[in-house]
Amino acid sequence: MTQYTPMMMHYLQLKEKYSDALVFYRLGDFYEMFFEDAKIASHELDLVLTGRNAGQTERVPMCGVPYHAVTGYIQRLINKGYKVAIVEQLEDASQATGLVKRDVVRVVTPGTIMEELLDEKSSVFLASLIDYGYGYALAICETTTGETRLVSIKHDIITLVQTLISNDIKEVVVGSNFNSTAIKNLDNSYFLTVSICDESAIKQEYKYLCEEIEDVHLLEAIGKLINYLEITQKRSMSHLRKFKVMDENDYLNMDYATITNLELIQPSRTSNKSITLWSFLDKTRSALGSRTLKKWVSKPLRNTQLLNQRLDFINYLNTNFFSREQLKENLSELYDLERIVARVAYGSANPKDCLRLKKTLAVAPMIHSIIKDSKIYPEFDELDLCEDIYDLLSRSLNDDVPAYVNDGGVFKDGYNEELDHYREIQRDGHAWLATLEQKEKEKTGIKTLKIGYNRVMGYYIEISKGALSQIKEEWGYQRKQTLTTGERFITDELKQQENILLHAQEKAIKLENVLFTDLISQIKTKLASMQQLATALGIIDANYALAVISSNHGYVRPQFSAEGIMDVKNGRHPILDSFKDMKYIANDIYMDENITTLIITGPNMGGKSTYMRQCLLIAIMAQIGCYVPAKSALLPVFDQIFTRIGSTDDILSGQSTFMVEMLEANNALQKATKDSLIVFDEIGRGTSTYDGMALAQAMLEYIDAAIGAKTLFSTHYHELTALENNMERVKNKNVDVHEEKEKITFLYKVKDGKADRSYGIHVASLAKLPESVIERAKELLTGFEKKKKHGNDQSQIIVMEKVPANIKEIEEIMKKVDPNNMTPIEALQLLSSMKNKMEGK
Repeated sequence: MTQYTPMMMHYLQLKEKYSDALVFYRLGDFYEMFFEDAKIASHELDLVLTGRNAGQTERVPMCGVPYHAVTGYIQRLINKGYKVAIVEQLEDASQATGLVKRDVVRVVTPGTIMEELLDEKSSVFLASLIDYGYGYALAICETTTGETRLVSIKHDIITLVQTLISNDIKEVVVGSNFNSTAIKNLDNSYFLTVSICDESAIKQEYKYLCEEIEDVHLLEAIGKLINYLEITQKRSMSHLRKFKVMDENDYLNMDYATITNLELIQPSRTSNKSITLWSFLDKTRSALGSRTLKKWVSKPLRNTQLLNQRLDFINYLNTNFFSREQLKENLSELYDLERIVARVAYGSANPKDCLRLKKTLAVAPMIHSIIKDSKIYPEFDELDLCEDIYDLLSRSLNDDVPAYVNDGGVFKDGYNEELDHYREIQRDGHAWLATLEQKEKEKTGIKTLKIGYNRVMGYYIEISKGALSQIKEEWGYQRKQTLTTGERFITDELKQQENILLHAQEKAIKLENVLFTDLISQIKTKLASMQQLATALGIIDANYALAVISSNHGYVRPQFSAEGIMDVKNGRHPILDSFKDMKYIANDIYMDENITTLIITGPNMGGKSTYMRQCLLIAIMAQIGCYVPAKSALLPVFDQIFTRIGSTDDILSGQSTFMVEMLEANNALQKATKDSLIVFDEIGRGTSTYDGMALAQAMLEYIDAAIGAKTLFSTHYHELTALENNMERVKNKNVDVHEEKEKITFLYKVKDGKADRSYGIHVASLAKLPESVIERAKELLTGFEKKKKHGNDQSQIIVMEKVPANIKEIEEIMKKVDPNNMTPIEALQLLSSMKNKMEGK
C-alpha cells in the first residue's frame, strides 16, 4: 500500500473499514469511486469507467458522479441492495495544509435510506434479529420517523420469513455467528439486505427507550439495532421512540401470500392495475395520515373496542358535515411532523423545516378542538400542543425563510439586538450604494453606469463598452474585470464601503448560525411531545379518510358477532364497485357455527374468485375500522386470514406452482383456528384430476374436522359438491348462468346449490380459439357426459366417516406422548384413561 499516493492510501483505509459498502469519496465537485467499487458502480449506474494515477505504474479504475446529482445515483444503488458510504471533505481545500481532511459522514443502506430518496407516503423498516435457540427476537425501527416496535416469535423459519416480509423489512441486522441460509437467501428474491453487527450493549443515553422491557433477548435486539444505527448514521439516535412489544394477538394476522394476492398495499407482480386497497382508501390530506392508514391496512385490528372507536369517529364526521369540512381544511395545512422532528433530532433540520413546523403547530389546536368535541378519542384530550414552541417560532422566524442559514434572512427584525445592528449597517450601506450610483452617473455623464455585486467579484462599477472612452483618470477607476459587453471597475471609496458591508454581512451570517443552533436546541426539548402529537394527527387523518370513502360510496357500519356469524347482505367488491363504467352485482354471504364451509362452483369468468375476494376485503375493511360496501354486515373478528388464490410463486421462488400451492395450503392447515378465515381458489388444479380432487377433498375434510375455520372453497371438481350431503357444516354455492340455446350469459349472482357445468368451452370460444378446436371439444364433451350418464365415470368421491369428538381428543393426547420416557405404571394409567374416553366416560 506504500506505493500509493497519500490520498489513495486514505481511501483504501476507509474502504477496509467499510468493506461491505461502495465508498463515494468526495473530490471537489464529484464523488469518486475506485478499484472494484468503480467497476460495480460503472456497471450499475451506466457510468464511464476511466482511470486515475495513484502512484503506481498502472492507473486504478475510477468513475464518478457530480455532487449535486448524487441523490439519484445513491437511490439506484440502494434499490439494487447496495450500501453506500459517503466520504465528505471536512475542511476547505483552499485552507488545508497537506491532505484535505475527509471521513465517512454516513452509510446509506436499504434500511436507513435517506429521507430525500423516499416518497413521502413510503416507509422503510430496519430490523435487528436475535436467534436464542427456541425463538426469535426482533427490534424494528423506521429511521426517518423514529417509529419502533418489538416482536417475539417462535423458532420457525417460515414464520420468521413471513414476519420480516409482512413488516416490510428492507434490511435485517444479525450477529456474525448467525448462519441461517434462509434469511441470507432472501436477498436473491426480495433484496432483503443482511448486515452484520456484533455490538449489542445499550448505552446509558438510550436506556430510557427500553425501560419497560425486561426480556433479555429483546433488550439484546434493541442494543444491536441502536449500535448499528450509530455506526452507519454517525449521529445520535435521540429521535427514536420508546420500544414497545407488539402483541400479535392484537392484530389480524395475514401471511405474505394473502397481502400480495389481495393487493392490499402493492399491486401483484403480474398485475397491470395500480389500484390497491390502501390507495383506494387513501383520502388522507397529509403524508402523516397516509402512512398511518398504510399501517392500518397491513395490520388490521382484533380489538373491538379500538375498532368501534374508529367506527364511532367515522359516524361523528359523517353526521357533522361542518366539522368534517373544517377538519379537511386543517389537515391539508399539515406538514410531515414526524420527519421534521426526526431531522431536528438528527441535526439536519433547515430553516424551511422550522417554518413548516410552525405552520403545523398553528393548525394543531383547531384539529385538537374537533377531536375533543367528538368525545371519541379521550386519550388525546391532554395532548401537549407545543404552543411554547409555536410562540418561539412565531417570534423568531421570518414569514419567508431561505433553505440554508448561510443565505441569511432567517430571523425577524427585533428578535436579536446584535443582528439588528448588522442588518442596519447593511441597509444603510445599500442606501449609500444607491446614492453613489446616482452621483457617479451625474459625475461621468454615463447614464448606463451601474453598481452591482456578486460573490466572486464583490462590489463593482460596470460601464458598457461604448462608454469606456469617456472615463477620465482623475475619477480613480481601477479596472477589476473585462467583459464582452464592457468593463467593471472599483474605486477606493467603493472598496472601503465594500469592506464595511461584507464585514457586517459576515458577522450577521455567523450570528444567525448561532441563533439557529440555539433555536434547534430549544425545539429538541419537546421532541417526545411532538412525536405524540404527530401520532395523534396521523390517526385523525387516517380516520378522516375512512369517513370520506364510507360517505362517498354509501358504505354501512359493520357489526361484530361474538358468536362467529358472518352475515353480509348485498356485499360488493369495494374497488370494482367504484368503477363508473361497470355495473357490479351485489351478493350475500352467510356462515355461522353450523355452516362453516362454502363450496363454490361455476364457470370460469363467472365471478367465483371476485366473490371470494369481495368477502375477504369486506372482512379486512371491517377490521381496519372502516365502513363496508354492503346493505348490512355482521362479521366475526377473525384472528387470521389465509388465501390460496392465483399462481403466485413469491414465497419460495424457484418452486413449481403446485409446490407453492401446497406450501401455502399447508400454512393454513397448520396455523388456522376456528376463528380464522380460509379462502382456497381451485386448490389441486396443478396436478392430475384424481390427485387434485383427492387433495382438495382431504383438505376440506381436515378443515371441517380438525379446525372448523370459516372456509370459502371454489372448485371445478363438481364431485366435491356431494360433501354437502355428508358433512353437516358444508354448504354448496354456485354462480348463476343464463343459458338459452347455445348462448351463455354470466349473471355473476351467487346462489344456493351446485353448478352442473363449467362452461369452459364457452370461455374458450370467447378467447377466439380456432372454430375447429371448439367443435372438436364439444364432440368430446358430449362423449364424456354420455359415459358419466351410463355410470362409466370413475371420478366419484369417497366420503370419510365423521370422526367422533372423543377419538379426536385421544388423537391429540397420543401425539404428545413419549413412550420411551414412561414408567409401566404411567403407561397403565394412560391406557385406562384412553379406555374411559372411548366409552365416553
